[in-house]
Amino acid sequence: MRLLLDTQVALWWLTASSRLSSASRALMAESPCVVSVASIWEVSLKHRLRKLPVSPRQFRDEMHAAGAVILPIVDEHVLASEALKTEHSDPFDRLLVSVADAEHLLLFTADRALVELGQQSPHLPIRGA
Repeated sequence: MRLLLDTQVALWWLTASSRLSSASRALMAESPCVVSVASIWEVSLKHRLRKLPVSPRQFRDEMHAAGAVILPIVDEHVLASEALKTEHSDPFDRLLVSVADAEHLLLFTADRALVELGQQSPHLPIRGA
C-alpha cells in the first residue's frame, strides 16, 4: 500500500515529532510514501506567512532525502476535487483526497475532519495517522 502523506504528517515525520505515533512511523517505514506538490505549495504559503519555519525547498529536498516520491498535480486531480461530494472546504485537503483516489493511494492524515470524512465515506481512501 502506497501512502499519500498529508502535509502535517509529512512535517511531523521530518521533524521527528512525538505527535506521530510509533505505529504510524512503522507503517510509513514499511510503505512507499508519496507527497503531493500540493503539500509543497501549502508549505510555501505558510512559510511566507511565517507560520512555518520550513521553506518549501527544504521541505521538498528533505522529503526526497527521506525516500518519498513527489507527485505532480495533473488536471484529473483538480477535476476530481471539484466532483468530490463533501462539504469539506479546505482546498488542499480536497485536492489531497482527490489525488489519493485518482492515484490509488491511501491518504495518511492526522486531520480529524479528514479522518471523520473517511469514516463517513468508506469509499474514500483516507486513514488516520
